[in-house]
Amino acid sequence: MMDALILASEAEVTYPLVIPAIAFAIIAAGFFTFLGLVTYSYKDVAARHRQKWSDASDHAAHH
Repeated sequence: MMDALILASEAEVTYPLVIPAIAFAIIAAGFFTFLGLVTYSYKDVAARHRQKWSDASDHAAHH
């Protein structure tokens, strides 16, 4: 019985992370912030191009 416990405890091996755990969170937060800024940069694209299509008489033809 005691031998099984010793073998079980020796079989458990921990692997260290390449970078600290908090660094994964910082990288993820930076990546999602970057994606948010890219998305925000397209906020007014449709409004800027609205004048091009306002001259046409049939609005449905362009959609």
